[in-house]
Amino acid sequence: MSTAIMQQKEQRGSWIPWLFVAFFLVVVAVNGTMIWFATESWTGLSTDDPYDKGLTYNRNLEAAQRQAALGWQPKLTARIVSGFSAEAELAVTDARGAPLTDARVVASFERPLEERSDFKVELTPTRPGVYRAAFDLPLTGLWIAHVTIRRGDDLYVHEQRMVLR
Repeated sequence: MSTAIMQQKEQRGSWIPWLFVAFFLVVVAVNGTMIWFATESWTGLSTDDPYDKGLTYNRNLEAAQRQAALGWQPKLTARIVSGFSAEAELAVTDARGAPLTDARVVASFERPLEERSDFKVELTPTRPGVYRAAFDLPLTGLWIAHVTIRRGDDLYVHEQRMVLR
């Protein structure tokens, strides 16, 4: 009788180890599927030319130091005049606080989510230290303005996020 009871207990619990095996097989299959989708959907590169950008790192640091040494203070404002007509105004002072004159100013407006609407506009001087341009805005919303200010051999780059509505 005791042998029969032992066999009955073994039969009742014999499926439990197979349950653990099945559980871990499901986990391995799901993880394998997720790994496959991750490797197939993203290249792992956040830039198109990482090696070239790495080589220019020191040059970028030197340019940032030269720009800081200039001490220029730009202030960009942009607004919609009517409909999709807009204007941008840049006021620039030098390190002493005097208006910056005789500069060439170009503003590049970029949308963070799409490239199709990006555009450039050249700002012209309206009075000493103030540069302005009117332009047609393709879309309202968030824009990133990259302003390049050149005077002689000096270069200053200003970046600003703005919402135009």
